[in-house]
Amino acid sequence: MKMRKRRQVNSAVAIVGFVCFAIVCFAQNQLSELSDQRYTDPKGYFSIVPPSMWSIQEYPSDVRGKVAFQSSESNIDFRILVNSVDFDTFDQLLEFCQNMEKRIGIDMKIEQYDFYGQLAVRRSFEIQGQRYLYIDFLLGQIDHNLAYGAPLSKFEQYLPIILKSMETYEPVLKEISGIESVDHLVAKKLRLGQLMLESHLYDLALEYVSEGLTLAPDNQELLKLKLEIDTCIKK
Repeated sequence: MKMRKRRQVNSAVAIVGFVCFAIVCFAQNQLSELSDQRYTDPKGYFSIVPPSMWSIQEYPSDVRGKVAFQSSESNIDFRILVNSVDFDTFDQLLEFCQNMEKRIGIDMKIEQYDFYGQLAVRRSFEIQGQRYLYIDFLLGQIDHNLAYGAPLSKFEQYLPIILKSMETYEPVLKEISGIESVDHLVAKKLRLGQLMLESHLYDLALEYVSEGLTLAPDNQELLKLKLEIDTCIKK
């Protein structure tokens, strides 16, 4: 009987040890390893090797190139957004980012950045307990935005694997039609409007939605969002 109990205890210890080892390996992979599979944007705008074991959130209904890679830890993600813009020079991109900073009212520490040989704009800022790193660069009139976000206590811990993943980023030079360009801009105005609404910046949310409706007056998602914003403003 004693021998059986001893074996049971040893087995339990071994199982606990194995589980702990697996958890440690999983955490280490998330922090330091890249996936063994390259991710290719289904809309054809880019490819990248994401961090190992991060989940993938795609947006098939969005006309833009868009994906979110998410850590098992909450509020830690690495997002890529590729969309058409109405400018094609670095100075205009820089001005666009500066205008965004003014609109939101947050110091984004905007600077010129060498993104592995590509002239880019780097932004770093904190909001509501989260820290963000944004990288933007242009290929023609297509803006490639790479965005990493994490809680302040976790940002530096995950930054090395994010930078390693960014180094694998390969944009695809792709021409888009005038109609596709408008669709990209409308989708962007919709998302910015939603973001400002979530942040309780109602006037700014209405501004973005109104700009979107100028491009697409009958867009049902924009019209619905405008109604939500109007309701919040009247409260």
